Parts: sequence; C-alpha cells; structure tokens
Amino acid sequence: METQNVEFQGIKNEILKYYSNLNEETLTKLIDLTDQQKIGYVSVKGYSSELSKGTEIANQLINVGMIYKNAIEKDNVTLANIDLSTIDVNKFDYRYINTDGLTIEEFKQAVKDSLPLALEELKQPKAPRKSNDVYINKMLVFNTNTLKLSIIGKSEAKTIETEGTFKVVKSAPKTIAKKLIEKQMQGKTQALRRFAIDNFIGSIKLQGETIEIE
Repeated sequence: METQNVEFQGIKNEILKYYSNLNEETLTKLIDLTDQQKIGYVSVKGYSSELSKGTEIANQLINVGMIYKNAIEKDNVTLANIDLSTIDVNKFDYRYINTDGLTIEEFKQAVKDSLPLALEELKQPKAPRKSNDVYINKMLVFNTNTLKLSIIGKSEAKTIETEGTFKVVKSAPKTIAKKLIEKQMQGKTQALRRFAIDNFIGSIKLQGETIEIE
C-alpha cells in the first residue's frame, strides 16, 4: 500500500509540473470528486478544441457513466447485426475532407463501395497494444508520454461560444465508411473521447461542486 501511495504521489507531481493552471489543492479536489462512484454527468464551461487548434470554444455536457468494457460488448452485438443498406453516406460533413481530386459525389460513391470492407474490419478483434495510460480512476486518465490529464466520457450536449476554424484533412473512403457505420449504429466506444484538462479555460462542475481551471 505504501508503494502504491508513493507511485500515485509521483503521478500527481508529474501532473502538477505539466499543468500550470492546477495546484495541488485543485488537483486533489478533482481526483476526490471523480473517485466517487455515482457520477453521471460533468458540465464543462469553456473547452478549447484541439482539432480547431484552440479556435473553437464551447461548453460541454459530458456523460462519464459509461464503462469501456461494457461499451465494447454492446458494439460487438450491434456490429454482428448491422444492415449496411441503412447506412446513409450523406450523413457526414465532407467540408473538411480532401477528396484527392474526386468530386463530392464520386467520393461518396467510393465511401459506399467501401462499406462492406469497413464493416469486416470493424468486426475484427482489436489487437492489444502498449499503453502509456495511467488510470487514476474510471473517469480520469493520465498519459505518461503526452503528459496529458483527461476526462473520459461522451459529449451529450455542446454549445459553441466561439466558432472555430478546422483544417481540411485527407481521409480514405474506407475511413469515412467506418465513421459512418459507428455513428449511425450509435457505437458506444466511438462516442467515448478524451477531454484534456489543458484545453479547459473555464470551470468543471460535478457532484454539485465547481472547480475553476484558470
């Protein structure tokens, strides 16, 4: 037990070295509140999106009650019974996709043609890989490589305060096909994402208490 306490204190020290907007009292409060079992939602005021290079600022309502292992099991059942004819390739925002010379309609057809292969690959068991994640509890994770502390959950509601600018990215039709399948089947694991504390520029509210992140 003493060894575990020493290791945990070492992680806290690493977090405090990286985050100038967190002091030990605030970090301890965050850990104590997230250690509690019955947490459904976390309200975040002022989240700066990494995908927009910090240009988009939004308020987020995050569902943190989802367990990753259970989410995988539910997704496997859904994938086994999915009907590809129900996947609508129009239900994707192609504005930020580099179509590599194809027209939007040609790219959409390529996405549609990629659906069977995308589904087969999604059904394949995911190979275990080395992780640098240290789970402080079910809700908080610290990555010893990136030094990022994050809240894991699903964005249930998002209110944009400042519109952002997003970079056009090159994605293969099969990649988009996978995203469409996961989105339209309402995949549980795909919905989970990390909200890095260094992108918080406001406050976190949970368990009726507010933690200011400055």
